[in-house]
Amino acid sequence: MNAVLIAVLVMLILSVARVHVVISLFIGALVGGLISGIGLGPTMVAFQDGLAGGAKIALSYALLGAFAMAVASSGLPTLLARWIMSKIGNTEESANRRAVLVTKWLMVAGVLAMAIMSQNLIPVHIAFIPLIIPPLLGVMNKLRIDRRLIACVLTFGLVTTYMWIPVG
Repeated sequence: MNAVLIAVLVMLILSVARVHVVISLFIGALVGGLISGIGLGPTMVAFQDGLAGGAKIALSYALLGAFAMAVASSGLPTLLARWIMSKIGNTEESANRRAVLVTKWLMVAGVLAMAIMSQNLIPVHIAFIPLIIPPLLGVMNKLRIDRRLIACVLTFGLVTTYMWIPVG
């Protein structure tokens, strides 16, 4: 049987058995290396090299999370939502139908633009979603925007970008 397959199965079994994920990774790597026949020393070196390569990615995601928290704490997304709500009015009768319709589709287009730009132009990946979407839920309710539409637009913008622009 393939050593990698056995290592993955060991990690899965240990994870299901509620063993800490880091210990599961270590034991799985150790089992995979020993079954493949490369020995204990080279197995440990390969494991350390894998951790070193992943540390750079983990650090970048941690910094991205810190940036996201800073933006969220600044109140900017809430300010944006309040500004949009003030533009469309407080009651259904006072809101101009055309203004509501334009605002609705501009908001959908804006979410699509953010999803596309988050992959390549401004590399924040999906960190913008918890920053922008929750404050805009009130606006979406007011404009009667279906949340499934926003979910589809987000998915389209995030996935299709990788299909058409293989950079990032």
